[in-house]
Amino acid sequence: MKRQRYPAALRAMKIRRSNSLHVLVAGWTLLGLAPTASASWLDSDFYCRTYGCVVVHDGFTFDVYDNYVFATGGTVPVGGRMIPWTGNPFEGSGGVNPVLTGSRTEGLHAVPLQDQSVLLGFDTNGDGIPDRLPIDANSNGFLDAGDSLDPFALSLDSNLVAADTSAQRSFYLSSRTDFYLTAEARLLGPTSGLNAPGQLNNIGLQYGVTRRGNDDGMAFGANSRNGNYIRELGAIDDLGDILGTPTRILEFRNSIRRRDAVSLPSQSVRFDYVYGFGNYDLSMGEGHLQYEIEFDFYNR
Repeated sequence: MKRQRYPAALRAMKIRRSNSLHVLVAGWTLLGLAPTASASWLDSDFYCRTYGCVVVHDGFTFDVYDNYVFATGGTVPVGGRMIPWTGNPFEGSGGVNPVLTGSRTEGLHAVPLQDQSVLLGFDTNGDGIPDRLPIDANSNGFLDAGDSLDPFALSLDSNLVAADTSAQRSFYLSSRTDFYLTAEARLLGPTSGLNAPGQLNNIGLQYGVTRRGNDDGMAFGANSRNGNYIRELGAIDDLGDILGTPTRILEFRNSIRRRDAVSLPSQSVRFDYVYGFGNYDLSMGEGHLQYEIEFDFYNR
């Protein structure tokens, strides 16, 4: 019986500063299930085999981006945006979350509440690193009413600096096609004070691909392609470089999947990215800075 696919409610992966990333969900057991004992879902799916697709997952759940356009029976043109689908018996439905890099722990739990702020510390020797931080009473990583600060002495080198505000996140990719990975940053909420487009130039962005590894017992990459087929594009250093426009950041010049395998993770690589405020000082203003990063996939 031919499987049917249904349009996804969300058309791209998005990560907000509160670290929420939206894709689509299936069950962890589905990552290893296949119609036969020798092939993963990616190996046996007709549309992936015939037209090409990209699979994105978080080690528990996954979604598929197709080159086949089910609505018209045509295909995505070269340079066109691939089509996200969900709802069939193998794929399930829902949302893929980013994970903390090196683990399969979802990266959405450390979200600041309205009455919390980034921890500010005191640099006592002028090296830009906080030597004295508030005592984080509830160990949540944010400044709130229960925190306190021990006494300290001021000198000409004393300065108020932010603690580490960067976040390290990852998700996993496999494919039966070559493709472009794009990223786009958007400012959220009213533009005022700290929440201004120019501030996104101060949000650094670094990214790369880990070919093989083992995250919390999930081995990945053993059946992914070797060789020099992944290429970084452009000179992307901060979110200002990708503000308002889907920007190609990686080119995959061949399929990630190298051969049939029982496990989809074994056919995957891990995409890693680090983002966060750099050297913040009070001259930049105070308030909230809220933004999102959207990752998407385009046919090559």
